[in-house]
This record gives sequence, structure tokens and C-alpha cells, in this order.
Amino acid sequence: MPRVERRRQPARDLSVRPQGAPGSEAWRRQIYLLAIAFGAPVLVLVWVLQLGHPAPDPFVVYGHPALLAMCGWATVWLRRGGALQRAERVVFLCNVTAVLAQTFMGVLTSPRPVLDTASPAYWMLVAVSILSFLMFGRRGAIRLTAGLYLLGVALPWAALAWRGLNVERPPELLRVQLTCGAILALLCALAWYRERFEHERGERLLQERLANADPLTGLPNRRALYPAIEVLLQQVRADTPGSLLLVDIDHFKRINDTFGHNVGDQTLQAVASLLRAALRESDQVGRWGGEEFLVVLPGVAGPAALEVGRRLQDLVARQPHPGAGHLTVSIGVTECRAADTLESGVARADEALYQAKAAGRNRVEVRWAPEEESRQPLLAEASADPTGEDLRVAVP
Repeated sequence: MPRVERRRQPARDLSVRPQGAPGSEAWRRQIYLLAIAFGAPVLVLVWVLQLGHPAPDPFVVYGHPALLAMCGWATVWLRRGGALQRAERVVFLCNVTAVLAQTFMGVLTSPRPVLDTASPAYWMLVAVSILSFLMFGRRGAIRLTAGLYLLGVALPWAALAWRGLNVERPPELLRVQLTCGAILALLCALAWYRERFEHERGERLLQERLANADPLTGLPNRRALYPAIEVLLQQVRADTPGSLLLVDIDHFKRINDTFGHNVGDQTLQAVASLLRAALRESDQVGRWGGEEFLVVLPGVAGPAALEVGRRLQDLVARQPHPGAGHLTVSIGVTECRAADTLESGVARADEALYQAKAAGRNRVEVRWAPEEESRQPLLAEASADPTGEDLRVAVP
């Protein structure tokens, strides 16, 4: 007798993962190219205007051509499909260098007041910090922001010391630095809140998935099927037909006892995949419990639901499992009525399933509502032959 293997299949990973990562990268790539397309002409325009100024800003004269070279490299790199992360880091590093150089050179070489030369660099520092939160994780972005801010605060005072501590308006400079620091602190707080919110949202989504999904097959569990059945019953009360199928794997206990629970779990997964692939997008199939699956068929009347059951029975019978061998299923079918409740509809499908089991398994049986049975006894049944040649649909 084959050795019974009791190891369980690992549960399916139901963790919440970020969605649309490839699409997000393509979107960011297009945004960067668009920003370069608008930013490069501005750099050229400012550079040309400064060349005609009597006392041009040395950063604009020498720094803008370097930034334009960076824009050209980034454009070629992105259009050729280069690694987006590398382009982000290079551009970020160049902008950080530009901000620090603008702060130091402006204060050191410009005859204008310190406040006039340092203020634009602080607002550029805010923009660079925003980019850091977009490109890097929260912790890394906060470290970069703090480091850049400290450098941005220290460099003007160091430049003033180099110039002999000739501070024209120190209160105003300090006010700009404190304002910039407050804005950066707000950015850090918002980034922390955003990360906390996304973490809690991910936890809620994960808990919802765990509560409504079967971890072995990935199908909706019984709890998740209840709302689908209620929606079906509401549609039936609005004169739209709807049916329920209850599918049971035949001799499943024998599979577990003979081949082990590992193969038993694989069998459940295989049947679940077959059922899910064979149904319409508007249909819903879930694991009802044990080796039973419930199928919700909106817009499908009883005879058509019987044909669906027959097709599912034939599909499973034609797909031998590599571990368990030949598989068959028994299926109970019922058409829901306006007076039905969730309990009564599922109970009739269960009665039909019991009839299929009692009649020898590998069958499809139909159970109608009581008022239908009094008017037309049993309209259809499927034989054990998976081809369904003995299937009979009586015409009233």
C-alpha cells in the first residue's frame, strides 16, 4: 500500500502586493521626460539672459550648462530604456550638488545681500526634498532631507564668515531658514503619515482577503459567497433567472487515505482551477467546505444550469490528476425562485447533490422548488456517463 504522506501543501500567499509596478515605472519615465522637455528651455533662457547681465550670476553662467548636459544624458538614457532607478539617482545627485553650489557660490561671490542670494536655494531645497520622497523610502528621504537642510543652513553662515561676518540682515536670513525647516518638517510628517496609512490599509486589505478567501485554493470561501447568493436572489425577485450548483469531489476521503493529504490538497486546487477557468466572468465559484464547491450562476435558468453542470462534470472527468488519477464529481443543480432565501436555495442544491451521490456518483441531478415540482416533476437528470448521452430534459 502506498505510504501515506501527511505533509500539508503550503498555503497560497495572500499578502497584499503593490499593484501595477511596471505601469507605474512607465508612467514615471514619461513624467521625467516631460519635465526635462519643459525644464531644459527654461535653463537655456535664464542662461542667455544672465550672459547679457552686467553682473551675471556665476552659478547660472557655469552651472546651467552642466545641468543642460545632465538633461541631455537623462533624455537619452530614458528613451533607450535604461534603468530608471539609476537615472533617478544621478539626476537627484546633480540637483543636490546644484542647490548646495548655488547656496555657497551665491553668498560667497555675489555683492548682493545674503538673503537675496540664499532664498532661491532654500526653495530649490524644498523641491529637491520632495523629489527625494518620491524616489527613495521614507527613512532614506528623511535622512537626505535633514542632511541637506543642515548643509543649507551652515553654508551661508560659513560663507559670511569667509567674507568677514558682514551680515546685512541676519534676522531675515534666520527667518527664511526656519521657514524652510518648518516646511521640510511638514514634508517628513506627511511622509510618515502616508506610510502609516498605506501600512494600515494594506493590513486591512490582507485581513479582508484572509477573511473572504480560501487559503488553499484561492477561491472565495463560504463567507464571501453569501453576498453573491443574496445578489442572485435579488435579481431573481426582479424576474432575472439565476441558479446554484453544488459540486462535490467523489471519493475524496479515499484520495486522502490512499495518497495522503498532500495529494488531496493538490486535487482540491486542480478542481478549483478547472471550475474557475470553465465559468464566465459574471459567475462565481467558491469553496463551500471540505471537498464541496458552490457555483453561483446569475442570469441562468434551470435547464441551462443543468447544461453547465454537465459540462463541468465532463471537464473534470476528462482531466486526470497526476497524483490522484481519474477524478469525478457529483453536482446538484437548482434554479432559484422569488420566494427563496439563501438557506432554502442552498438546501435544494444540497438535496440534489445528495441524490447524485445516492444514485452512484459522477452524476448531475436537479432539484426544483416545491411549486415547480408540483407542476412538472423532475425535468432533467444526467447519467454517470460523462458524455451525458442519457441526459434527458423533459418538455412540459
